[in-house]
Amino acid sequence: MYDFKHLTLEQRMDIQLGLKESLSLKALSEKINKSPRTISNEIKTHLERKENNKFMFTQTQKHVCHQHLRYPYVCDACPFKAQCTSDRYTYDAKTADKAYHMTLTVSRRAIHLDAHRLAQVDDVLKQGIELGQSPAHIKASHPELPITERTIYRYLNQRILSPELYKLRNKVKMKPRRKKREEPLDKGIYLGRTFYDYLAFIHQYPGMLTTQMDTVIGLISDRKMILTLVVIELHLLVAFVVNKGAGGAIRGIQQLETSLGLDDFKRMFPVILTDRGTEFSNPDDIEKNIRGIQRTHLYYCDPLASYQKGAIESIHRVLRYVFPKGKSLDSLTQFKLDIAISNINSYRLRSNQFKTAYELTSIMFGEGVLKKLKIEVIDPDSIHLTPNLVR
Repeated sequence: MYDFKHLTLEQRMDIQLGLKESLSLKALSEKINKSPRTISNEIKTHLERKENNKFMFTQTQKHVCHQHLRYPYVCDACPFKAQCTSDRYTYDAKTADKAYHMTLTVSRRAIHLDAHRLAQVDDVLKQGIELGQSPAHIKASHPELPITERTIYRYLNQRILSPELYKLRNKVKMKPRRKKREEPLDKGIYLGRTFYDYLAFIHQYPGMLTTQMDTVIGLISDRKMILTLVVIELHLLVAFVVNKGAGGAIRGIQQLETSLGLDDFKRMFPVILTDRGTEFSNPDDIEKNIRGIQRTHLYYCDPLASYQKGAIESIHRVLRYVFPKGKSLDSLTQFKLDIAISNINSYRLRSNQFKTAYELTSIMFGEGVLKKLKIEVIDPDSIHLTPNLVR
């Protein structure tokens, strides 16, 4: 089986050396573990022609050799190289590698120019800017350039074009534009809901179960996230796949109430502690259901104090075994998430004296509540906590 990854500089050096040693295409393919077609295309793509003017001194007509149209394409090992008056064809590994990475950069930055045209634009700009000319003047003098003045400045800012910004006289004098400030979060929502208020509440009602709430995201560009709730006395994890934003968190809480019923919801989640993320910026809609009935009490941690909800942070470390950082969650379904949650709630934790969350919850509330939450018991030897669980 051939290696289908990108060619490296070392492999290109092996190709260059193999051409000098007159290796066959098959032998070269076996040497670097690449398909013959890949090697053939690589050589043809980066073949360099060097003009040969030897015919001018031998008083003969210039010979046209067609060897470069088939493997090995180059003149390196040709036995007639010394006497031939045809143009020379060569392959240079370092030049090919540089050109390839330039093409890769252009394609990944969504540049609407091929590498050849981009190099032409770069050369014209470099010459003009060295003489103190502005991009506006250069573009006006070279209408053939396939790029606008605004795009020239954008490419210069992104370092796609090589001229340095400090060489533009006016550019260094201009301050960067200020970004529009986002509307600050209403601080009034925290009145009576701070961490100090939370401590006072649980002191007033000892023995009441407390829940910590947070979210787990995959990629910043994702549309979905996981809303997580952990009953800290039981280490019971409940989670829902929701859309990002405050609306998603509210719908997740409503879904939880729908699954349990209002009475069981109030028994299991009488008080919730969360952070100050924007997804939890509508406390009234979380505390009260659509009929306006109070179903829970919501409190917020202090800023930059994630340790105040350490139980859920600890459970998140286990959840990340299945949903690692940097992996998209947009394809995740609630069915797959329920499978992962069942495995985690059957996992024996030292902090629970090696009792599972499933066992503790069934003792306190009965297995009927767990069935409503679609949490199943998993055999200890069958627990699976890797990304393969939800693939």
